[in-house]
Amino acid sequence: MLVEQKILIVEDEPVSRQVLHHLLKPLTTILVKNGAEALDVINKENIDLVLLDIHMPIMGGFEVIERLKNDDKTKDIPIIVITVNHSTEDEIRALDLGAVDFITKPFNSVILQKRVRNQLRLKLKSDLLEKHASLDGLTNLLNRRMFDSDLETKWAEGRRLGVNVGLIIFDIDHFKQFNDNYGHSAGDEALVRVSRALMRALQRQTDRVYRYGGEEFTLIQFDTDLEQLKQTAELLRQCIYNLDIPHEYSSHGKVSISIGVALARGEGEHSELLLLQTADKELYKAKGNGRNCISFITI
Repeated sequence: MLVEQKILIVEDEPVSRQVLHHLLKPLTTILVKNGAEALDVINKENIDLVLLDIHMPIMGGFEVIERLKNDDKTKDIPIIVITVNHSTEDEIRALDLGAVDFITKPFNSVILQKRVRNQLRLKLKSDLLEKHASLDGLTNLLNRRMFDSDLETKWAEGRRLGVNVGLIIFDIDHFKQFNDNYGHSAGDEALVRVSRALMRALQRQTDRVYRYGGEEFTLIQFDTDLEQLKQTAELLRQCIYNLDIPHEYSSHGKVSISIGVALARGEGEHSELLLLQTADKELYKAKGNGRNCISFITI
């Protein structure tokens, strides 16, 4: 499958912008005229490479590099500086800030094209490796490593913006008995079916499901309230129960999940660890209440 990669050209001089645009065809390019516009585009689009002038009005290239490299979401985007005003000091500063290359005008068109394609190739390899490292091998859900990272990120963002962060923890009821009696191959198949159903059930684009470990899963919900969390949890419970996967060693006769829900208010002084521990306690309450149900709390 071909992957469309996007190049952001940041250049205040209109003719130079168009020259780069035509030179890089048929690659996908987005053109802006200053650093402020560049940051706005990067916040909205998945950019794979930035071609950046240094001296521009409103916001110059050095500030753009610094901002991108200091943001976890954008720090891995490669930046090639292309400028007419060459100085050793500018080149050293750009490379020190994190640019991968420094090209002065006039440039050789063929060499520029090859450098751009080399950086895009490296970016694609890096993205594929990152994706592989972030996914659970069996279910293709995000893994525990990504959960830990995303929870920390969302928690910090929630504290900064003063918005609620919700956490749902759930696991498959009596899954050990399922594996013991139906076999581990059947258990793996059940995990895959459950994972696919969970992904189909998500209604908010920002919601993400993770395989936390074994038969346990988590979902982080940002900028939410308890009612919305409960609705999401009930939707997940129903979608798994409605799979009708037989489980005669469960009190419910088929595969089901128990769910713990915890909401941390935006103005609270708690920690992400407390949110995780609280949701886990609610999960055990749900199990104690007969399983295939939800227990919830606000902290």
